[in-house]
Amino acid sequence: MIRRWLVLWVAVLLMVIVQFPIAASSGALHAPSRQETPPVPIFAPEIAPPFVPPPSGTGFIPPPMDLSHLKGDRMPDGVSIQSLLPRFDWRELGIVSPVKNQGNCGSCYAFSAIAAMESKVAIDGGGITDFSENNAKECNWEEQVDWGTGSCSGGNSGMMTNLFSILGTVLESCDPYVADDVDCGTDCPYQRTVLGWGLVSGGAGGGLGLLGASAVPDTAVLKAYLQTYGPLMVSMYAGDSLNRQWENELKGYEGAKTLYYPGTQQPNHAVLLVGWDDSLQHAGGTGGWMVKNSWGTNWGGTCGYGSERGYFKIGYGSASIGSNASFFYALQNYDPSGNIMYYDDAGWNLAVGYDSTTAWGLCKFSPPKNTWVTRIEFWTTDVTTDVDVYVYDGFNGSTLSDMLFERPNLSFNQAGYHSVLLDTPLRVTQGDDVIAVVKFTNSSYTCPIAVDRRGPAESQRTYMSHSGTSGDWSDLGPDNCDVAIRLRTSDSANATPTPTATRSPTPWPTAWPTQWMTHSLFLPVITRAFLAD
Repeated sequence: MIRRWLVLWVAVLLMVIVQFPIAASSGALHAPSRQETPPVPIFAPEIAPPFVPPPSGTGFIPPPMDLSHLKGDRMPDGVSIQSLLPRFDWRELGIVSPVKNQGNCGSCYAFSAIAAMESKVAIDGGGITDFSENNAKECNWEEQVDWGTGSCSGGNSGMMTNLFSILGTVLESCDPYVADDVDCGTDCPYQRTVLGWGLVSGGAGGGLGLLGASAVPDTAVLKAYLQTYGPLMVSMYAGDSLNRQWENELKGYEGAKTLYYPGTQQPNHAVLLVGWDDSLQHAGGTGGWMVKNSWGTNWGGTCGYGSERGYFKIGYGSASIGSNASFFYALQNYDPSGNIMYYDDAGWNLAVGYDSTTAWGLCKFSPPKNTWVTRIEFWTTDVTTDVDVYVYDGFNGSTLSDMLFERPNLSFNQAGYHSVLLDTPLRVTQGDDVIAVVKFTNSSYTCPIAVDRRGPAESQRTYMSHSGTSGDWSDLGPDNCDVAIRLRTSDSANATPTPTATRSPTPWPTAWPTQWMTHSLFLPVITRAFLAD
């Protein structure tokens, strides 16, 4: 018996000796003898501009980055299909502003975005406000640098979000609409600034866009976002020189029927979804959207909503409507003593990564004056499973030092623009670099870093990394790109302008346990856990 146990122990010892080098070489006890080559950044494909120009009175131009991974197939947190009503209309709740008229100018994108902003302010209790579409179409970055879009040459909600997050909106009374390419009005006081924008779905790519390339979300998902967050900016196909029949049908709409068009051509018009009705009858079946257009109150005939005109009804899924769906979920009153430090002049227009759902981005800022950092802001390219944000005092191009702030374990349910409030405003001094760092982990898309390739690139100021460790940072200046991370500042440390958001996909608070217990997202989890027991 003793001999048998001795043989067994020797056999086990030999197995351990044999297996140990294998475990070490597979990474279990990894101690490389030479420095590994860092992975090479991979840029996502860019989308060519539309081959066929939008018809007169439209003007939606798809964003230049590939958004085909944003399919609009994920319900908002806490919303079930069973909770959706058979009919819903935001106009009946008094939060949709009056219909306006873009004229022959290709500025539908500005009208759709301003209408969404006006509705968001109303939802937040601010009443109906009349913001300036003219300022939106003339003061965006693309129009200012003569990029080829903006003003009457078209645009999209991403361009509007970039303008509204850096500056804000102004009143229509200060900058009245002109259906032409005019100068940007710079003398008007700003009213509201965007802190949060959610992008639910992508859309068709560029080029010809003749066949089924549009990304129309699931109808139930679109309903859920509309009911939860307010009217949605969406794109649709309004016909063009290749399809005059549908173009004429839409422009000649008289309100007596529900429109239906089965084609899936590239969207070229931006509108505002305000409601739905499952009982609407049309050539393709039953059920449709109620939509606010920007062609004036004399369009749409006498059968519009009540005594109002300018709206239309269209079947679910028709004419690519619902593609490029987005919404503003957080605003703040404009801070006249505030500023924002950024390098992504044109916002998010390209994405980059390492063929992995995780990557790190970094921006090194030099404050132009003594001030207080109040927020760290950034764009996300997908639904995220984890976002960690940091602020550091030092970075030498290779190594970070002296962490000043951290907020780990955040997540966002939509791609888009997001803002994270610092627990306490951070004092920074003129000329003393401050470094904003964000680790992004996407749900599936392997280009997690949003970058700007349109604006002038800054050398040795924006970086990306595969691991966030020393020696693993790549300067994106030589690639003519800037990482899209920002720091919002204010000259007052006593009070940050109060956000007007009442509903948002804001990540879990991490500062105090009491905030967890009272957070609107946490209570349903507690309830479900209690019921499960």
